[in-house]
Amino acid sequence: MVYAVVSPLLLPFLAGYFLLGYVVFINQIQDVYVTTYDTCGQFWPYIHKYILLAIILMQITMIGLFGLKSKPSASFSIVPLLVCTIVFNEYCKIRFLPTFQNLPVQEARENDELDQKNELMETNLQSVVDAYSPPCFCPSEFEGEESSSTQPLLHSNEKPESTSLMA
Repeated sequence: MVYAVVSPLLLPFLAGYFLLGYVVFINQIQDVYVTTYDTCGQFWPYIHKYILLAIILMQITMIGLFGLKSKPSASFSIVPLLVCTIVFNEYCKIRFLPTFQNLPVQEARENDELDQKNELMETNLQSVVDAYSPPCFCPSEFEGEESSSTQPLLHSNEKPESTSLMA
């Protein structure tokens, strides 16, 4: 996006490059890769964040470019656009992000029913409790074995060699 404004002569070559990359990517998705999972859109908040980060970076770059080109009116006209982009990002976080953080009730119930059928409910409950426990509250497991870090440097059954200076 930045290069489209900064150097418009590169735009046709960049468009051709990305169009060719798109064709190759679609071919690989359809014919080469086997999709064995579906995230149900759980990755979309990350994509949204990176797209808006790129747009904000482009707008900041254009403010700097217009400032260097001695076009203060163009530079100042982009500032409200930058503010609107940041406000839009915050609106999307408030409005849409909670829907990606929680499973729908139907899926959560189906997962619980599967766990009950497989008798994994207690195991999953214990793993959840262990996962959200700070390490300082977890019990320490000490074993009777001595490691090399707890053994003394000199063992008591070894006698130190006596060095006598006899001349």
